[in-house]
Amino acid sequence: TQYISCYCFIIFIAFLEIKTFTVKKDPGAQYFCPDNWIGFQDKCYYFSKEEGDWNSSTYNCLSQNADLVMIDTIEEKDFLKRYKCASDHWIWRDMTKDQTGQWVNGSIVNNWFNMTGNEICFYLNEDGVAKARCYTERKWICRKRMH
Repeated sequence: TQYISCYCFIIFIAFLEIKTFTVKKDPGAQYFCPDNWIGFQDKCYYFSKEEGDWNSSTYNCLSQNADLVMIDTIEEKDFLKRYKCASDHWIWRDMTKDQTGQWVNGSIVNNWFNMTGNEICFYLNEDGVAKARCYTERKWICRKRMH
């Protein structure tokens, strides 16, 4: 009985170790962005070198399992402005019925953007966010989660 209780104890400890090992996240795990993408916080960003209209820019992002960037925070906006250089980049499109900007995923744009113009496609420029005709060719920024 002494040996049986010892074996049961060892099996119990081994079970706990296995359970703990599978439940814990690896604190040393590293997440990477694909080549030619830049990481910021938990997302990866691709700044295109070529230009395209809004539709082809969106298609390009989707073909890379990403979306045109949706700016969620002021920090993210500052990061994008810092890395985009002097070029203007497509970011999102559409207006809701009350003329507020809407991201490609349907969520409403934060009100800290200074938007100008009457068009429905938007791009990031030196001053912030501006509107333009969707067929205008510009560079674009794609965003996806880090893996």
